[in-house]
Amino acid sequence: MNISPFILAVLSLLVVLGTVAQYFSTIPRGKVPVKPIGLISFLSLGILIALIAIFKSFTGSILSIVAVIIPSAISLFMGFGILWLLTQRKTPIGEIKVKVGDKFLSFETLASDGVKFNSDELFGKRTLLKFYRGGWCPYCSAELQLFEKMTPELQKYSIDIVALSKDSVEEAAIHKNRDSLNFRLLSDPTLKVIRQYWVEHHKALGSTTWNFTILGIPFALDLSFKAMAIPTSLLIDEKGVIQWVNQSEDYRLRASNTAVLQAVKDAFGK
Repeated sequence: MNISPFILAVLSLLVVLGTVAQYFSTIPRGKVPVKPIGLISFLSLGILIALIAIFKSFTGSILSIVAVIIPSAISLFMGFGILWLLTQRKTPIGEIKVKVGDKFLSFETLASDGVKFNSDELFGKRTLLKFYRGGWCPYCSAELQLFEKMTPELQKYSIDIVALSKDSVEEAAIHKNRDSLNFRLLSDPTLKVIRQYWVEHHKALGSTTWNFTILGIPFALDLSFKAMAIPTSLLIDEKGVIQWVNQSEDYRLRASNTAVLQAVKDAFGK
């Protein structure tokens, strides 16, 4: 059976786009696969089909070659690009300065509204303190939206949410408005607080802002290597003592709402 190169090129594009769409649909649902074997396998299949299409197209006319090259090139660019991004998913956990039973480290910074925030405000309150990569990160965006949905459950235990990233005050304000977050977002553009807690990913692949949003998921195109926070959650009691620490060794993976609520119940009772 001789399948035309153009059909193969279109098929490769459908395989890659379908695979990417299916994977990103898992992010808002908190169902990102721990081992993305399916993602890797189908992207590899799409790449292989695109390469076959290009090889077979060289026996045709210039016009037919161009018709094959365009969808195949898109498949190759997206496929290889995402496979390469997956190689960057590990974070260097293990250096964090605090542990369960420690008092949290005091700090000052600015909130998304430009008002100075002093961590002394946390004393006498139960707090879920989240260090996150930035508002441009689809995984962070999904996690903070999950926290927003969990607010009624957390309020039963009198827990406030505070989230901090290296985003500027302006970027944090845009993020807060974009995702309709009602809890405080803190700005740490110099990484002073992030380094104080030793939750810095010194050379991570990321951005400073998001370029567009698809189905509520932010995407950034201007990716480069830079320092930022390792996704880290601290559950702090009203005396300022840390009751739970959770870090992501793979920035795609975050604690589920079940895991967070279990930590809350373990710390503050049923």
